[in-house]
Amino acid sequence: MAKQSWDLVLADVNMPNMDGIALIRELRARPEGRFIPILMLTTETSVERKRAGRAAGATGWIVKPFDPDQLIAIVERVIGLVP
Repeated sequence: MAKQSWDLVLADVNMPNMDGIALIRELRARPEGRFIPILMLTTETSVERKRAGRAAGATGWIVKPFDPDQLIAIVERVIGLVP
């Protein structure tokens, strides 16, 4: 099986089967996931959830609803397209 690589992971905190924070932990535990930027899209605004996301290794936390142009700007900045 061919190995895949990603420039960015975009996930939601509330997903079926595995929540976003568990996903971050799983990705960060793998050598190929240690340095991939991970942005969380969520309706969650509690300080505790944000802390848990940061502790797990989230690069950023974007609260829904969001402006699509803002999301594009953040993605470009995180993956290094814009200084």
